[in-house]
Amino acid sequence: MSIGQRIQQAREKSGMSQTRLAELLGVTRSACSQWESGSGTSPRRERLEQVAQLLSVNYEWLATGRGSMRGRSRPMREGVLGPEEQELLSVFGQLPSGARRALIDFLRALG
Repeated sequence: MSIGQRIQQAREKSGMSQTRLAELLGVTRSACSQWESGSGTSPRRERLEQVAQLLSVNYEWLATGRGSMRGRSRPMREGVLGPEEQELLSVFGQLPSGARRALIDFLRALG
């Protein structure tokens, strides 16, 4: 299985669209589409770490296909996100998809 196929599989299992993943990553939907394409480019390591975090998958599995899909994903590089943001992503990643959606809707209502 290619890295693009693993990204697509993880994204689909999380119930996330390419558009939503792109929004969360701050990239275009076409970038996500290109990553999942057999002939497209792969995301850089830093971006792939973000994808693993957002989709709650093991970074090593996403990057190499080794290990299990679920499990602890490697933490993002220091300085990319603050401690509160990292904690929020960690807790968010442990929620079932319905609870994730409800939390997102709740947080948007607060803003």
